[in-house]
Amino acid sequence: MLVSDVVKTALCLVGRKDAADAIDGGTYAQSTSLSHAVNAMLHCFNAVEDELARSFFPLEREEQYITIDGKVNFSSFDFSPIKIVSVYCDGKKVAFKIFPEYLEAEGIRITVRYMYCPVKKTISDESDYSGYPVGERLMSYGAAAEYCLIEGAFEDSENWEKRYRDEIARHRPYEKAEGYIPARKWV
Repeated sequence: MLVSDVVKTALCLVGRKDAADAIDGGTYAQSTSLSHAVNAMLHCFNAVEDELARSFFPLEREEQYITIDGKVNFSSFDFSPIKIVSVYCDGKKVAFKIFPEYLEAEGIRITVRYMYCPVKKTISDESDYSGYPVGERLMSYGAAAEYCLIEGAFEDSENWEKRYRDEIARHRPYEKAEGYIPARKWV
């Protein structure tokens, strides 16, 4: 899924078809108003992608490392890790400890599975989400909500935010809350 497609769709949702058309023509940088709209929507796209990765649809990656004294610096990861899911050595799960700047695990050749935060995108990049469950519609609803909030259109922002949250709820599996109290059992 291309960032430009999401940005164009979101711009059309908020009534800025002129800016969306300028992206296709590559002329949005020539006008201050169009450039502002496109750059603001790109900022909103990045905020939504980050929120989805951190809160709703985590992005996971698996990488192999050769450790030095059992340590792997977080700076050597391809992406910024949010959470280490597991560490394997020779196909077996191994214990690990997390420190501020590195990960410590037993073994020399280890495989680390982690959740990561997406990097900031430009208009010509591709999203870290492939299309399902996070697709163009979900991303554009979220970006439109953020854009309307930035522009001061609070009612429109609430409308797009509701659609965005409904779309998230539609794609997330049912989650049973901790401390669930069955109906009428406590009366």
